[in-house]
Amino acid sequence: MMKTFHITIGGISYPVRLVMGALLLFKRETGNDVNTLQADDLEGMVRLIWCCVKCASQAEGLDFGYDFETFCNLITPGDLEQWNANLTDEKKKVSAEQRA
Repeated sequence: MMKTFHITIGGISYPVRLVMGALLLFKRETGNDVNTLQADDLEGMVRLIWCCVKCASQAEGLDFGYDFETFCNLITPGDLEQWNANLTDEKKKVSAEQRA
């Protein structure tokens, strides 16, 4: 399971975690499955992060009322880099576990 990291928006720390609700929300929002997302699709990647924050926050009982456009205006390229680093770490972990 992907570990949770946090993103701070408006002085509030929100969880970012890939949960099933986020996968389903991404599908409803885009019409596409996450596995079709390309690495160079900036809007798709940011939308996935938004889905992850929205659903992980809901799961933890936090109010996350930002729509997608507002969310885009509040996050930074560094937040996207942190997301990508977490995904890379998880892929390495899964690969190592599969080899063991």
